[in-house]
Amino acid sequence: MSPLVADLFTRIPTRVWTLVTLAVWGGLALLLLRQDGYGLEEGAAHALLLNWTLVDNVASPVFTFDAPDLRAVLYIPVAIYWSGSVLAAKVFTLLITFGTALLLYRWTSRVANREAALIASGLWLIAPLTLHMADSLGAGVYLVAIFALGAWLDDAYRAEPRPLGGKYFAQMVLAAISVSLHPAGLAFPLVLAWRWYKNPSSRREQRQVFIGLAIAVVLILLMRRGWQGLEWWSNPLPALAALVSRHDPLGGDAAQWLGFGAGVLTLWVLIASRRQWLADTTGLMLVAGLLAGAVAAGASWALLALTALLYLGVPRLIALNEAWGGAGLLWQRGSVLVLVVVVATLFMSLDRQHAVQAKSGVLEGQDQLLQTLVLEAADSKQPFRAASQWPARTMIVTRRDALPLPPPAQDGVALLKMMPGVTHLVFDPYRIDRDLTRNLAELGGVLETVARQEGGVILKVRATDQAPVL
Repeated sequence: MSPLVADLFTRIPTRVWTLVTLAVWGGLALLLLRQDGYGLEEGAAHALLLNWTLVDNVASPVFTFDAPDLRAVLYIPVAIYWSGSVLAAKVFTLLITFGTALLLYRWTSRVANREAALIASGLWLIAPLTLHMADSLGAGVYLVAIFALGAWLDDAYRAEPRPLGGKYFAQMVLAAISVSLHPAGLAFPLVLAWRWYKNPSSRREQRQVFIGLAIAVVLILLMRRGWQGLEWWSNPLPALAALVSRHDPLGGDAAQWLGFGAGVLTLWVLIASRRQWLADTTGLMLVAGLLAGAVAAGASWALLALTALLYLGVPRLIALNEAWGGAGLLWQRGSVLVLVVVVATLFMSLDRQHAVQAKSGVLEGQDQLLQTLVLEAADSKQPFRAASQWPARTMIVTRRDALPLPPPAQDGVALLKMMPGVTHLVFDPYRIDRDLTRNLAELGGVLETVARQEGGVILKVRATDQAPVL
């Protein structure tokens, strides 16, 4: 490169390079994501439906669902200007994802160096798990964003404390959103309270922070009655396998061994870098989130592991390479360059596979089951109302009314009386209440099986003249 060209590049402001990177990465990411309503997290679909219903001022069964998580607050601007658009919500999530990468870059540049921050941020942005979270509007990307933003906000509040000012309430709102999303979100208020306990700016401000955090956490837990729709105490190894494979876990022993390897590597990184994250708010939130979220180890929890692995592991790798290497660039950065090329190639290959699958319309698991239900709901002249284990996702993909599954009843006849107007039931028989499964089995003469797939079953209520008289 000539000195003139090099000088031209150095004169371009960093802000311009950031916008160019956002445009290129965002445009490519949009090509990889699905353009329809399949693949969404149930919590995200619920939040979108609630906002769309309020903005459009229409009657909807969404108000019969459980209390939504506070993604509903984040989606308010999207719902106001692009009501009914799932794509707009995905673009919004991509912007949050890129902003999170910038915050993580700033953090790693401060605690390690800019080189490690740049490598980790680049790999994090192209990781299949990160793009999957953006595609599904998953809680994981919002959790990482809250941890990174919350640490920066705490530093800003301590630098210019104003009793009960805007930064104080912003922290309380972030704590409420974090707790509402996932058990891993408890890391935010817990770490923040610990930091203020160990290093208070003043006793008065410390007391205000403690009271605000306690109110935010208790109110959210009471409102949501904990967390619904999570797979509690699930095997974390398939989730960890998604760090270096497709977000849909591999089957059999392959996922177990791949997840075990990823877990051992992550644990080594956490132990090796313990001095760094123990003395840092963002790092401590990530590790605390991993511990608290392990009770529901899914894709969102796995993204925390990926973030910790990259942003804590890359600085360790560079330090090891410098300690073992000799003089010259090849010796100083040889293993780092090889690993970056291999991991980046693997990530981009998996991203391409995801894009091909999305464009071909191939669906798996629960999405394939919902696609079958769409065929049942296609005739708008026929009555249709589904009782679904995933009511929000069902409403979005079928564009018809859906209700949550009813609670177990005394017997099958009593259950049928609780579902007036319901024409279809959609659920995974292995992940619902056993008493409800027993009630449904007692209605063998009333219900007929429309589909039995890997993601679950679809049952249809027979015509009234075929059903027994109640």
